[in-house]
Amino acid sequence: MTPPGHASGVRPWTVWTPLGVALAVVLFLATVGSVGVGFGVMTDCTNTYSCTSTGCPPCGTTSAWLTAGWIGQGVLLLVGSVLAVLAVRRRRLPAVRVAALALTPVSIALVVVTTALAVAAG
Repeated sequence: MTPPGHASGVRPWTVWTPLGVALAVVLFLATVGSVGVGFGVMTDCTNTYSCTSTGCPPCGTTSAWLTAGWIGQGVLLLVGSVLAVLAVRRRRLPAVRVAALALTPVSIALVVVTTALAVAAG
């Protein structure tokens, strides 16, 4: 008999492959991606309005959207870490797999949406 929370029918690679990809994508977008987007968008905003990120309303709003996106990526990275702990403990593997498969597109969508909102604000 399989204990509750354990899935004997789920093979480990079917969980670890999507989870590894999701963690790599989220980590990349939370670090290099956020810095790159922030640098590009904020440089354009500050050059267009000749002000600092806090010196005028358009660039302040742009900065706020970029910060929200960065915080969102941090939350997704935390979710991915929790999923990794669950996978190591072999708890709820089917649910971990589904969540891991959803994490990558959610992370990409978050960057796209917050960047579009930041550009629209500036």
